[in-house]
Amino acid sequence: MNETTLSNDERRCLQMWFRQAIAKLELEEVTDVMLKEYPVEVGTDSPVAHRPTTVSRRRVSRSRLTSHLKELIV
Repeated sequence: MNETTLSNDERRCLQMWFRQAIAKLELEEVTDVMLKEYPVEVGTDSPVAHRPTTVSRRRVSRSRLTSHLKELIV
């Protein structure tokens, strides 16, 4: 089978595609975790139901979220 080398533009395109795919996957994972920790409240009879309830949130450090991403991109 013939091996073809990729041009610089093709490599950049693939890198951007992989970055986008990784970002989308991470967004889906974070959404799943958030929905498990903070389930959606259904059927509230409150007159201010359009306002979200105040919930204390744990802040995840930014370095923890992006450290593995940096390894994959390099």
